[in-house]
Amino acid sequence: MNIGLIFPNKDRKDKTVHLGLGYLASYARSIHSDLNFTILDTRVATSIESKQFYNSSFDLIGITVLSPVYHEVIEVFDKLRVCCGSAKIVLGGPYVTTIMEEIFLETPADFAVYGEGELTFSDLIFHMKKQKEISSINGLMYKSETGSVVKNPQREHIKNLDILPFPAYDLFRMNRYPLHRIVTSRGCPFSCVFCNSTSIWQSKWRSRSAENVVEEISFLLKKYKNKTFVFSDNSFNINLKRVDAFCEIIIQRKLKFLWSTPVRVEKITQELAHKMRKAGCFNVGIGIESANNRILENMCKCLTIEEVTSGISIFKKAGIEVLGQFVIGSPGDTIQTVKESIEFAKKSELDFVMFYSILPFKGTPQWEYVKANGTMLYDKIHEYHGVKPRIVFETPEFTYAQRLEAINLAINEGFYCDSNDRNSFYDFGRSIVKTIQNYLPASIGNRMYLVIKNIYRKKL
Repeated sequence: MNIGLIFPNKDRKDKTVHLGLGYLASYARSIHSDLNFTILDTRVATSIESKQFYNSSFDLIGITVLSPVYHEVIEVFDKLRVCCGSAKIVLGGPYVTTIMEEIFLETPADFAVYGEGELTFSDLIFHMKKQKEISSINGLMYKSETGSVVKNPQREHIKNLDILPFPAYDLFRMNRYPLHRIVTSRGCPFSCVFCNSTSIWQSKWRSRSAENVVEEISFLLKKYKNKTFVFSDNSFNINLKRVDAFCEIIIQRKLKFLWSTPVRVEKITQELAHKMRKAGCFNVGIGIESANNRILENMCKCLTIEEVTSGISIFKKAGIEVLGQFVIGSPGDTIQTVKESIEFAKKSELDFVMFYSILPFKGTPQWEYVKANGTMLYDKIHEYHGVKPRIVFETPEFTYAQRLEAINLAINEGFYCDSNDRNSFYDFGRSIVKTIQNYLPASIGNRMYLVIKNIYRKKL
């Protein structure tokens, strides 16, 4: 059975292995012995490789859908209509789980997987082989014979993530990616009002064991050479014992690699921060969101700005760089509270600061807040990402003009970011440091990576 998987992201800033597609393929191969997978990552594929993909014969084509690249997804469908008309098409990814049945309104997909995808996708393959009734596949949506959309019951989450085989890295052109990305956990136990992780994972957090994560890291270092690792979790340090065990294994095995991760800033100790640094952690990203405690409470952030200040200090004393992220437009936010956040960022120990305009996603309290208290300026979520300046709603206490003023204040400080567009300058720099890390001893290559990264940061 021939299966094609597509990651539409040709204009995105980062070249990133799509771990979701990698897991789909690796799990399906562990269940079915007769599958032949081909992955098209439009960000790194050459024109010849793209033509080869679209000229191939597939029984099933899976497309992952992110809201920022939705327009490219439609372009992909247009190509598939011409060259792969007989293939069945299944959609998946976070945007599918966000808008659910609406995904069929603008796409001619046959199926859509919502929630966690590995088991559902494998069951869909059984259905394609006429070995399973489609109505029995939890986590699947599909079109009935009458054209209506059928939504099967939600699938339970995989309880033990260690049972999953590592992503099918062999399907990717690993030499074209500047970083190794790993997911060590899924979901988040917190319920911040703006985050649609809550609607996707139901505020549940599951983690892989420290041993399982290190095994994957060792495999990547041996098979695909040394690169910097980025952990693509919602928060890496939900369980401090797991973080401690992870660092301990890295130190004992004398593995030399750099890694960066998002963390909950209030869940850290000085001892653990020092151990993280010793194990190779050079950077953490923290979601501060606002410097106003009332706004943090409105957001259900479950921390205070005093805890943020303390946590930043702990990481800095351990020698770990700290990126602070803030949002503009939370419930109750005003031009004054945004000014408080900007002033806090200027006076803090943060190494790098990024402000974003908050985007309301369907299924989140932020969405409901805007619907009840404000005016939505755009009908479709995927339209948000092309808006500049990125103001997609307003409220009486925080008007469009005031939001624009807040954005300009952040821009003037060099803090604001509303673009994730492809950047040749970044591509060049990341390719250079990847090559350095591949071919120089780890200690030298990693130091060079940090030097070049800081040069880029200061220049941009």
